[in-house]
Amino acid sequence: MSNRLPIRLGGITVIKHIRDIAKDAVMVRLAPELSRSDALLRIYEASGGEAYLSREMAERGHDVTVSNYRLLGTPGVREVQCDLNLPLPFADGSFDVVLCREVIEHVESVPHTLREFRRVLAPGGRLVLTFPNRLQVRSRIYHLFSGFYRGMASPINLDVPFGEAHINLIGYPEMDYFLRKAGFTVTGVSSSYFVLLDRFLEPLRWLVRFTTSLAVLHRKPHAEEHDKTVPLNRAYNAFVADVITGPDLFYGKDVIISALRLEEGSAPFTPPTR
Repeated sequence: MSNRLPIRLGGITVIKHIRDIAKDAVMVRLAPELSRSDALLRIYEASGGEAYLSREMAERGHDVTVSNYRLLGTPGVREVQCDLNLPLPFADGSFDVVLCREVIEHVESVPHTLREFRRVLAPGGRLVLTFPNRLQVRSRIYHLFSGFYRGMASPINLDVPFGEAHINLIGYPEMDYFLRKAGFTVTGVSSSYFVLLDRFLEPLRWLVRFTTSLAVLHRKPHAEEHDKTVPLNRAYNAFVADVITGPDLFYGKDVIISALRLEEGSAPFTPPTR
């Protein structure tokens, strides 16, 4: 069975990996605006490369802009050249949706790039962000024995140009914190790529879920930057622990986050209702 499938884009046939098809399906599910047919969106995909999803959105009539570090001549969309480590060449509030697909782990400063994404989003705009999941179960085991994570399995060779490797392979908790401090609130977290055999490690997931709960809710409850006696802090800790030990991020090899741009002064985290 082939792991690549032909799809039609702009009157031509392109070959798309089934993992990319699955990832794009989850991204669209977490960004319901992309599925609507009654409102056209201004969409920006950062370092989009071939930008298959954005090109599909352009075919539906959306106004799509793609940036790349080096211009690739990506067909069917407006393409601009820019470096995500620098200010983006767009005015404030230029877009309704920003897509960043397997790119954020390559940038020098994740908070800077997230703040730029917020700046170019219109009020209430959505960011959909994907990156490798270093807390996936086999990545955790690999880290235990090697000190490295899957996705950055050994030191980066010094002859690799800066940014072409996973120089910021961070975990979900750090990314959640960065997003909220940059002015977003997280509305959905999922994954798209699973290996069936990992499900046999389900007993380990429940053990990790228990020990994670102990660590984030009870260990050193009065540490200054981790005070666990404040109800809002406890609720946030419990939320993060639930996400990283839930089935999606325990087994999934990628992290897909949907986040909304907050207005100034809005609470970045509201405890979920049970």
